[in-house]
Amino acid sequence: TGTSPTATIEPLLDENGDPYPAPSQTAFVRQTLTALPQTSSLGGVKGAPAFVNGQAQGFVDPAMQHVWSRTDQVVASRQVDRSWMWGPGGLVAQAETYTQSNGGARQVQYFDKARMEINDWKRDRSNPWFVTNGLLVKELIDGQLQIGDVEFLKRAPADIAIAGDANDASGPTYASFAQHTGRVPSRVGQVATATLRRDGSTGSAAANNAAKLVVHVPETGHNIPQVFWDFLNTRGPIGDGKQSGQLVDWVFAMGYPISEPFWTKVKVGGVERDVLVQAFQRRVLTYTPGNPEGWKVEMGNVGRHYYTWRYGKQP
Repeated sequence: TGTSPTATIEPLLDENGDPYPAPSQTAFVRQTLTALPQTSSLGGVKGAPAFVNGQAQGFVDPAMQHVWSRTDQVVASRQVDRSWMWGPGGLVAQAETYTQSNGGARQVQYFDKARMEINDWKRDRSNPWFVTNGLLVKELIDGQLQIGDVEFLKRAPADIAIAGDANDASGPTYASFAQHTGRVPSRVGQVATATLRRDGSTGSAAANNAAKLVVHVPETGHNIPQVFWDFLNTRGPIGDGKQSGQLVDWVFAMGYPISEPFWTKVKVGGVERDVLVQAFQRRVLTYTPGNPEGWKVEMGNVGRHYYTWRYGKQP
């Protein structure tokens, strides 16, 4: 048999701007994707999947499509009117460096709201963690790009608007949250009134009962407000819409909170709005009181933001 071509892996730069060594794994590479890829041998291993690199509106693996379909299929088909969990489709697929993956690389796919990952293609595909979604928000805020279980590249926190318009030069960025991730005691029963500005400074806003703190998460030491807790436990149509259930396991989808909720002023469609923002390990949640029902709570465009931060270009 012939030798598989080397997987195309976007180069990573360390803090000095020097290329970080890429893994040696080989794969059949596809530059574009319009349908599900066929599996093919990887490095001579029977049944190993292909890596896919490039624009990918479809799904690079059926397991990723299954995860997406649970929450977003009924949104895409307009059977329900609620905010996206992942987005209308994929953005970009990549083989990315990860030390503990087979051969040092893993298949990922970026969506508007997050990134799906297959860290070990040999794992039981029925395992609910066969597809994971990365701790992107943590990386964006602390500026540490993760390339393994305990391996990181030092970067700067992302100077990208965390909510609202991408070109908003006045609202908070991920970097604005960098000094606000420390543990805090339980404040259950209080109302979140703290504001956060772009420079990281804080202030105070009028109380809004939607921001009443109802849960303290001991794993990370942060409080979750009522409006976000209700969203995390939302039940509704799932899959093809013929059944109902809890939309997500919120720890799987969001991770734990890594900041308190802050009121911010961000531009949406060029108009300044008051938006409550809270950072979780994997996602950002926003609450915009003036939005229509079903869209008051939304996910930030973390997948899109992270790709831009990591690769220096739009997905």
